[in-house]
Amino acid sequence: MRQIITAFFFLLATSANAQYSTRTHGGSWSLQQYSDKILRISFRPAGDWQNYLFSDAVIAKPKAFAVNRQAGNLQVGDWHLQHDSSAGLLLLHFGNVQDTLRLGFFADSAEAGFRIGLHTGERIYGGGERAISMDRRGYSFPLYNNPWYGYSEGADALNFSVPFFLSSRGYALFFDNPSKGYADIGKSDPAVFEAGFSGGELNVYVIIGANMDEQVRAFSGLTGHQPLPPRWALGNFMSRFGYSSQQQVEETLAKMQAEKFPVDAVILDLFWFGDSIKGTLGNLDWVNKTKWPDPKGMIDSLKAKNIKTILVTEPFVLEGTKNYTASKPYLAVDSAGRPYTLTNFYFGRGGLIDLFRKDAREWFWGKYQAQIKLGVAGWWGDLGEPEKHPANLYHNTRDLGLKKLVPADLVHNLYGYYWSKMLAEKYKSLYPKTRLFYLNRAGYAGSARYGIFPWTGDVSRSWSGFRAQLPLLQGMSISGVPYIHSDAGGFAGGDNDAELYTRWLQFAVFTPIFRPHGTNVGAIDPGAISIPSEPALWPDSVKAIALKAVTLRYDLLPYNYTLAYEQTQFGKPLVRPMNYYSYTDSNLAKAVDQYMWGDELLVAPVLEKGASSRRLYLPKGDWYDFFTNRRQQGGQWVEEKTYADRIPVYVKAGSFVPTRPGLKNTADYKTRYLRVKHYIGPGSSEFMMYDDDGADPNALLTDNYERIFFQSRETGNGPVITVKSGHRRYKGQVVKKRVVLEIVGFEGRPSSVKLDGLLVPYQNKYEERSGFKGDFSYWDPLNQYLRIVFDYTGNEQEFTISY
Repeated sequence: MRQIITAFFFLLATSANAQYSTRTHGGSWSLQQYSDKILRISFRPAGDWQNYLFSDAVIAKPKAFAVNRQAGNLQVGDWHLQHDSSAGLLLLHFGNVQDTLRLGFFADSAEAGFRIGLHTGERIYGGGERAISMDRRGYSFPLYNNPWYGYSEGADALNFSVPFFLSSRGYALFFDNPSKGYADIGKSDPAVFEAGFSGGELNVYVIIGANMDEQVRAFSGLTGHQPLPPRWALGNFMSRFGYSSQQQVEETLAKMQAEKFPVDAVILDLFWFGDSIKGTLGNLDWVNKTKWPDPKGMIDSLKAKNIKTILVTEPFVLEGTKNYTASKPYLAVDSAGRPYTLTNFYFGRGGLIDLFRKDAREWFWGKYQAQIKLGVAGWWGDLGEPEKHPANLYHNTRDLGLKKLVPADLVHNLYGYYWSKMLAEKYKSLYPKTRLFYLNRAGYAGSARYGIFPWTGDVSRSWSGFRAQLPLLQGMSISGVPYIHSDAGGFAGGDNDAELYTRWLQFAVFTPIFRPHGTNVGAIDPGAISIPSEPALWPDSVKAIALKAVTLRYDLLPYNYTLAYEQTQFGKPLVRPMNYYSYTDSNLAKAVDQYMWGDELLVAPVLEKGASSRRLYLPKGDWYDFFTNRRQQGGQWVEEKTYADRIPVYVKAGSFVPTRPGLKNTADYKTRYLRVKHYIGPGSSEFMMYDDDGADPNALLTDNYERIFFQSRETGNGPVITVKSGHRRYKGQVVKKRVVLEIVGFEGRPSSVKLDGLLVPYQNKYEERSGFKGDFSYWDPLNQYLRIVFDYTGNEQEFTISY
């Protein structure tokens, strides 16, 4: 029987402290303030409760605050707290927010946690990786990182749990506890959100924010933003499970290049260190010299083509592998302190590296260091939930400040987090001029600050698996994991469904990482369903559609890289749910199978096989079809005809979208040439484009970057467009650029175009190569848009366009 803890205040006067504590019947609770809108409430049950905080997810520091007590009420800044003795609750009220948050504590012999009152119509979002409704209310699910092979819609417990939840009532909750737990969001009791944990310190951060944007950005301020990615991370990856030899890698790449597919990285799955799926984890070296005769030569050859090499690693070391004997001092243990042997692990008998120990991390890092010396540029960490983590396995937490063994369940969700932290800290120390790329599958709140690029796990190669990606990417993005993406095309099972494959690639264009990946193991496992993930290996009809998708991905590089900057600087996710800025529009809340890619692009993937149309919601305002420039009024649901070679994508009126056509690889990227599309809208608008060298991890700290502002305002006689530099110290100078400005939305050719008051002549014919001689304009009568070609010098330049 759970005991609801009733709190009584004992403070008698005003005080100014960094923490306020008081006793309760059954334990104690305390307050800390982190900002005017963030309050931490901690609960400590009485008795034998493991109250240690294993998490260091929060990097913000609490501030001193004054506490006033008046007639049984507490006031902390704009916060008002009151005890409701009849209900055993704390009543929290913030500033001019009218509703009150009801917060209670509970504890029993096995679990303890918090109970929050829910209001009628309140919606709850977030909580990490769940292939369920975006609104989590009415669900109960574990807070426990969990592998789920071949999942599809309805998978409620996947690889990356984040106990951060956002309410449509204007607040968010972060339960900073990585132990095995659960969230029951109005399922057992429709009026109660219960979060329970099996151990560890019990903390909840209450965050005030009117919308997802304010809530997510505040949470990112608490736990950290993602560093800037290496620019090559935004290109196309060649990946499968898995390449079995050096020859296979080289032959597949040759086919990709022959078909003109840009490639920025090759990812090697577990066959780089063994010839079979089972029994090889832990080798972590090129043991087959016949299959991989010259790893360094292969990596160097790829590097000469500006292609990075990424290797998979796992934290399990199996009996009989090259490193098993040497690993035993660093493995997690049983209750008697002996190396724990997993006997029913899919991949074989062996142990798990205890990554909570500094010496174990040092030993594991040595395996990375050896491959980095060969030229490996990035890493893939698999099975990091950990995939097999029995409750009777123990970790040594002396390096976390607790000199005792703790059972796996107390630190389960932190395991992948510490793996990410290890790599980030080592790169910062040993390779300070390199931006880390780490593709991973599991972690905890705060993982983003370590440069992670997680994927959504082993999804089924099916339409249901594809549809599951919409709530997964949106839910993870607002849970503080901004680079979440999927195995484009699907991973497990399925059949040669060309339509599913191309629709998935078209969707992946507008996701943080573009990485077609799936099972294709050939003779290694004849019983597995093997389907190519590389577009060059599909029939010509599929290749043509896939090439359009990959080309578009590269064209959008300046826009996508700017979204990465927005995450690093402001904590904004790249994928944004339709109701990201507003909880009040019910249509936005319903439009969960579409999303915003940044603030400018609305993406509506085609999610049904054979669909001839796609219903979507256009928010209020005018919108342009990204592919046809057709203008459409928003504030309504529309039925769009579908086409095989594209998905519905709309651009908000007033937007600027910078592109860089013609790239063969991100290494070919030069912002000396830009094509910027502007979509005319009412009033005024602005877009800031960010650029740097794509590699320097300290670009923002050392002012080694450039920002270009594009502004537009409608005058009634035509738009006035301004281009100017907001930062001019990129590489110590402003690089002169050739800019093609395409302006969409005219009903006919404008009468004149002026640059800083001087007439820009019209040209009767436009050819790309002619665009590099002088300033000129060109009216495209077929597509009804104006093209202005000019030299950008960094100084403010103003274009006046008259109807």
